[in-house]
Amino acid sequence: MSKPPSPNIPLLFPGWLLAILCLCFSQSLLGQAITLSLRNGDRITGTILSEDAGKLVLSTPWAKEVTVSAAEIIKREAINPPAETAVPGKPVAALPGDATKTVAPPPANASSAAAARLHPIQAKKPKYWAADLQMGVDLAFSEKDQQLYSSRVKLTYARNKFHNTFDYLFSYGRANGLVSANRMDGSIKSDVDVGRRFYLYNLAGAGYDQIRLIDLRYEAGPGLGYHLITRSNLVLNVESGANYQAQYLSDNTSTEFFFNRFAENLTWTVSDRFVIDEKFEFFPRVENWAEYRFRFETNLRYWLKSNISLNLTLADHYESNPARNVTQNDVQLRSSIGVKF
Repeated sequence: MSKPPSPNIPLLFPGWLLAILCLCFSQSLLGQAITLSLRNGDRITGTILSEDAGKLVLSTPWAKEVTVSAAEIIKREAINPPAETAVPGKPVAALPGDATKTVAPPPANASSAAAARLHPIQAKKPKYWAADLQMGVDLAFSEKDQQLYSSRVKLTYARNKFHNTFDYLFSYGRANGLVSANRMDGSIKSDVDVGRRFYLYNLAGAGYDQIRLIDLRYEAGPGLGYHLITRSNLVLNVESGANYQAQYLSDNTSTEFFFNRFAENLTWTVSDRFVIDEKFEFFPRVENWAEYRFRFETNLRYWLKSNISLNLTLADHYESNPARNVTQNDVQLRSSIGVKF
């Protein structure tokens, strides 16, 4: 059997380089009292205990530890230490050279409403579940009619050291009456922190792609991750592990291989309204590193409101040895409107 030609590997923007260049945009607020405004309208007041993997851990009057995802935060306000409370009839320290001052008792008819305002409003309890729904339609009517419909559902659960993400994507398109896209991908990834920086993960996924002649594919594998950068507006994780992948093709052939997995994912909150995230996964085959696959995806998100966003997604799936008459690169560009719950 003749050796297949060397694949033409596309040049991808290194997310890790972007992350390092952006470190100057953030600073730590550990140990300070702050008020967080969340996308769902909640407000949480407390003292920052730690910032790790895009999550803030706060101590509040009603809970010893409360974990809040950085992606849910749209605004944070630092709280200045309260001044000494003036108690009627109690001497208050004066400036040097001044006589000791005493606060006079309030009038008997003081407003009860004013007194009520002195009591802080208790914040709502945090939500551990979050949902993100995206719907997109791209249409073109000219010499060639094209329609592309896409939908995406992402569910996340984060509590203390545990984080779980379920991601489901479906795309269907037609061009001049013929099917041009018909794919589905679903994945579930679970992370658990085992220290301040390290975490264990397990990844599983399945799907199909009619255009690339994949009737069914599935994968599974564990690994170890490291929180390389954990800032309030910038998070970068790197991962390494094992991955088993199986593909069943339309030409009645199949492949089942073990792969190494090297990956990174980055989230950069540029401003209250603009967020960039990207991830890259590289899968060299264990027995032969000349055969490999990779997946790259970057999302640009602009928040129109606290829970409604415009999204632009660029994805590239590459396989060095695809099915017969199928190109190695599969580049996708999608636009959508997102709603977060």
